[in-house]
Amino acid sequence: MTTKSKILVIDDEDDFCEFVKWSLEKTGRFEVVVSTDGPSGIARAETEKPELILLDIRMPRMNGAEVADSLLHRDDTRDIPIAFITGLLNKDEVQKRRGYIHGFPFITKPVTKNELIQQVDSVFEVIASQKDFIASLDR
Repeated sequence: MTTKSKILVIDDEDDFCEFVKWSLEKTGRFEVVVSTDGPSGIARAETEKPELILLDIRMPRMNGAEVADSLLHRDDTRDIPIAFITGLLNKDEVQKRRGYIHGFPFITKPVTKNELIQQVDSVFEVIASQKDFIASLDR
């Protein structure tokens, strides 16, 4: 039995969170947990230890940049990869930058189920490649 990769979605849009959870869990490869605001998302990251965080940028109380900054400055969450998921940028802008802005993967809204799965798979491929590279340096 293979272990499912755990993903934490932090987004204030309930419907979008349910869409992401349903789309990714339906593949049978992911377990998705959800938080609908920044502070609870930070707490959830500390307790759940996901392999990836999908983080919205525009949220009330605490925006995605503030959440990311907090996660990156905590010993127990700093190594969890973050991919931003937002409607602030269009697909063309993100594609021109090959899906990365300031070193972070970006997924644009709206996104179809197949696009979401493909982009999450791509992020996990990069994570695996980075881990392989780091492991090769330790040999």
